[in-house]
Amino acid sequence: MAEQAHIVAFFRDAPPRVIIEIVRRLPSRSILRLRAVCKGLRDVMTYRPLLAAVHLLHPPQPLICFGLDACPNDLNIKLRDYCVEALDLRSDTLRPVLRFTDNEYYDDMANVEGLDAPRIFVFSKDQINYGEVDDGAGPPELVVHASVDGLLLVSFVNLWYVCNPATRQWAALPDLSDYDVIGLYEHVSSGGYRVLYHTGKDDEDASTCYYVLTVGDQEARSIGCPVSPVATEDVGLDIGLVPSSLAPPVQLGCKLHWPPQERQGFQILVFDTEAEVFSWMRAPNPIPNGSMHLLEMDRRLAMSVSKASKATLQLWRLEDYSIGVWFQVYRITVQVPRIRDLHYIDYFPRVVSPEGDVLIECSNKLILHCDRIGNLLQKFQFREEAPLIRHVLKESLLPHAFFLAPKPDDVVELPFFQGL
Repeated sequence: MAEQAHIVAFFRDAPPRVIIEIVRRLPSRSILRLRAVCKGLRDVMTYRPLLAAVHLLHPPQPLICFGLDACPNDLNIKLRDYCVEALDLRSDTLRPVLRFTDNEYYDDMANVEGLDAPRIFVFSKDQINYGEVDDGAGPPELVVHASVDGLLLVSFVNLWYVCNPATRQWAALPDLSDYDVIGLYEHVSSGGYRVLYHTGKDDEDASTCYYVLTVGDQEARSIGCPVSPVATEDVGLDIGLVPSSLAPPVQLGCKLHWPPQERQGFQILVFDTEAEVFSWMRAPNPIPNGSMHLLEMDRRLAMSVSKASKATLQLWRLEDYSIGVWFQVYRITVQVPRIRDLHYIDYFPRVVSPEGDVLIECSNKLILHCDRIGNLLQKFQFREEAPLIRHVLKESLLPHAFFLAPKPDDVVELPFFQGL
């Protein structure tokens, strides 16, 4: 008890900067365990300014999504693992973020020996709509639609959730499968979080209308197709955006920004989250057939520009937001002749950090990590399907009221944190 009292006294009396330097080096799991030691430590570890400072200091980590057979050596067991892991670019280590095992998809499929797959979790088929099994479609996917402030917007088939992997909390959302979800953002003035989506999915003749869903609510609110009065042009808002699972936006302050898309005239679409209106801003000169991805760099907007199977990439930073002046920070050339894994295969590189780290998705189910000089630092081999890199996660232990709200009786719980 005396030793525990000394520890509590240290955390209570030490300068805030010292506490922040200690806590930011601890994984979230260790911080959560410290809370359980005694009331004194719980008070320190739940101090909101401390948690906010730690969140700001933690570097974002790219998320890698993949699936695999849970029992590849036994054809009689039809189980599938759905995995999301975070890559620490400093140590080149993968850390599980979300993971669960499902076997409902296989119930209607012929089993090799005629045996039923062992049940792992009991779900209601009235609630999980797997649809008709298409032999060429493969199993369903766990999709990460958005990531902001340590929160992930994820879906599995027709089940949608916002969850915080660090605190292992989640909140259910209405089924959004019939819409194009284009973002999750913080509503700064209220402190809440909202999902932005639009109608017209897979139907060019349908009119496009945008909706805002507050996390914790079951009903969304239509905002139409609002264009800012100061917008100089209206490009492509009526035909919608590429879903955020493929082209994630970046939030800076009260503005949500999407990477340039052809349907937006290769301009950056901006959504004012307070006024709830859209506008556009200039992007760096687009590369023909190139791909552009946004990231945050020193609290400014930055953009990775690259092309499939091309060794040269660019990282641009927005120097003057008001007039749209961009500056090329890095021009990176991957050392393809020195990296045998890139010979005679298709690959796609992108810059994923302000320091110029490059991740390369390869057609042979490899992910390569290179530095800004283009040298190979590490490679990761995946077993069955090519992994996807679209989002980054910046862990947060900040509490949110919508996680504490009572859950409806008909909500299906997916064990996202199984085995972590």
